[in-house]
Amino acid sequence: MGNNYAIVGGSSRCKKLRRTDSRLRIVLEPLLMILELLEWCLTPASLRARTNGLLAEQIAIRHRANRCRSSWQSHLQSCKSFLTRQLSRGNHVAVLGSGHLRDIDLRHLKNNFSRITLFDVVHPLEVQILALFSGGRIELCSCDLSGALHVRDPSLPIALDKNLRSLLESADALVSSCLLTQLALPASHRWGKHFNSALVGAGVARIQQNHIELLESASTAILITDTAQRYGHHEWSPLLSEVRLPKPAERWVWDIAPAEEHGLEDLGAEQRSVEAFVFSSHA
Repeated sequence: MGNNYAIVGGSSRCKKLRRTDSRLRIVLEPLLMILELLEWCLTPASLRARTNGLLAEQIAIRHRANRCRSSWQSHLQSCKSFLTRQLSRGNHVAVLGSGHLRDIDLRHLKNNFSRITLFDVVHPLEVQILALFSGGRIELCSCDLSGALHVRDPSLPIALDKNLRSLLESADALVSSCLLTQLALPASHRWGKHFNSALVGAGVARIQQNHIELLESASTAILITDTAQRYGHHEWSPLLSEVRLPKPAERWVWDIAPAEEHGLEDLGAEQRSVEAFVFSSHA
């Protein structure tokens, strides 16, 4: 009987906490929207990044990461630990899809490389400030890593700019962390309005395969990517079934969002299966 009363009491407290959280969310959401808008206005970015939602998405990711901080902590630490174990010393390291650098151990890169170049379609304000005060050691390159932002038809050739590819191939090490499954999203969203799903899927697979082949051609490269997704205790759904990947060096599970974050409480919390790879042309 005592246990039953404890359970009922706990359930009541949980309901009160959920109601309190809901009230706080109602109060805070308008404030957060104002802060995101202010950040959007203050962040230096190209017209393309502003008009096609790339800047807004970059800002939204940071706010989502703050909301899911406790869920993401283990995943982010696993990313950093893998990179520090696998990356040795060199002159130049290129980080692809650098974003907010939450999954990158920047101190380790500074200690082992004299030059660090961050590549992304748009760089968050805090990263731009970081590079500004880095004494020239951190460089920023705003670019299209998918090679598809200007491609209107997914059946047309998709390739990186030649100068960009040459710059990447000259680096001693390439790092691609939590980028691969996101790389084709802007192009696929645009293609999806005009082409059938099979054609869009083939274009997405080519973008992803091109990225993998770029890493395979590098002197040394690290790839960390989510490869499967599930909600609650449902079966895993593959995210990269159309591309060729070698056997991973490590695997872990990323608790990417609690059920209330994505608004699908009936499905349960969202998880991603993450795999980490090492490529070396010297192997």
